[in-house]
Amino acid sequence: MFSSQWWVWRSFTIVIFLWAFGGSALVAASNKAVDVYAAYESSVYQVKIIEIASGSQNSLGTGFVVMEGNVLATNYHVISAKVFEPEKYRIEIERDNQKIVLDILAVDVVSDLAIVAPVASKINLGKPFDLQLELPEKGETLYSLGNPHDLGMTVVEGTFNGLVEHRFTEQIHFSGPINSGMSGGPVVSDEARVVGVNVATSGNQIGFLVPVKALYQLIQRYQQYLQSKEQEAGQGHTYEATKTLDSQTPIEASLLAVLPTRADFPDKTDALLKSIGQQITSHTTAMIDAAIDSHWSVNAMAEATVKSSDLPWLECWGDSNKNKKLKINTISRGCHSGSNVYLGAQFNSGFIEYEFLYFEAKLWPSYSAYQYLARDTANAMPANRGPKKQLGAYQCVNREVVNQYHVTSRVSYCLRGYKKFENVYDAFYMAVSVDKEKQAVMSHFTLSGVTKDLAQRFLTHFLEVVAWP
Repeated sequence: MFSSQWWVWRSFTIVIFLWAFGGSALVAASNKAVDVYAAYESSVYQVKIIEIASGSQNSLGTGFVVMEGNVLATNYHVISAKVFEPEKYRIEIERDNQKIVLDILAVDVVSDLAIVAPVASKINLGKPFDLQLELPEKGETLYSLGNPHDLGMTVVEGTFNGLVEHRFTEQIHFSGPINSGMSGGPVVSDEARVVGVNVATSGNQIGFLVPVKALYQLIQRYQQYLQSKEQEAGQGHTYEATKTLDSQTPIEASLLAVLPTRADFPDKTDALLKSIGQQITSHTTAMIDAAIDSHWSVNAMAEATVKSSDLPWLECWGDSNKNKKLKINTISRGCHSGSNVYLGAQFNSGFIEYEFLYFEAKLWPSYSAYQYLARDTANAMPANRGPKKQLGAYQCVNREVVNQYHVTSRVSYCLRGYKKFENVYDAFYMAVSVDKEKQAVMSHFTLSGVTKDLAQRFLTHFLEVVAWP
């Protein structure tokens, strides 16, 4: 129990914080924020990632009670260090000056969510929040709870502005300051029902939330997993990881003949890493299937044409340059799926991007154009990076390929495996046309977090997107 003087001070602090961000017009509305905070203050926690050897904190976030009084929801990125180096880090919260160590129950890396619980399972963490699956009305006032910059638990008042447009994965646009340390905190309605989870900010009071529907589905999947495990345990079944074998279409079988059939990853992975790998490839499969099945518009690039998907969540750009000094003309065009799946520090996945470059040098000697492009693309790199301890080396196949439009290109197609995720790869493709003396089209794509079969399907499609009219 807290003294009445403490509560008056705390209420005053919340109102002043809200007023500072929103102006005096928010003071009356802030009384509602105080009520929301009072109802669920004991069910919101600061989540700390502790580096065990030094005993110091590595990162901070926020978590809140969601089921049965002892399960917290937070962001995956808050606890990701524990996923990849479980012996180095621990997750903990503090209540009544007591440190409570948490274990990871399940994650959704695509939505950036995790649920965690005390290692000592009988500990009750407080009253679970209610979840509001339906989206609020646009313009409705919401309240974000979290611990910004380790300053103490705070309520931030903001506005629901609907779902972010042109995103493959749904996110809510929230007009309110979400600061470092608030990641994983709940965003609630006037009735204190959770509508979203703090996940990111672009500054200037532009915040992004994970819709609570994704959290609900994660909880449901975890509960179904527990039920199935109980049923199989009752029947005497054991749990073993199964392997998925990739099929290869004839056209890519020749391109991939010299590639290793499997990347350098451990023979055994635990259930959490297996689940993350499956989530990544399920996400990229949905994206790439949608891209392949969509309409691809024909776009003129000087004396060549290229095809590009019309999907709204592919962010596209273009540029051109006539260099009078070098006497060359270049036109570029590219598209990106817009967002990545965060896996760990400097390690992302789960996206597609492709690009075209038209090159013309009609006043050059006939052999010079290809030499110029060969030098220009010699150090080309895939669009995503990751630590060597997580990713294998690229293995490449180089071929000369003629597509259905009779465009002859020199192609380099590369795969690298994820060391901790079975059957998860990055694919990198680079091609330069060689059938015109003073003109060429360079085309390339990066697929991050795909199966071999998925990469092959996209390759089959992409080989046919360049043509000379």
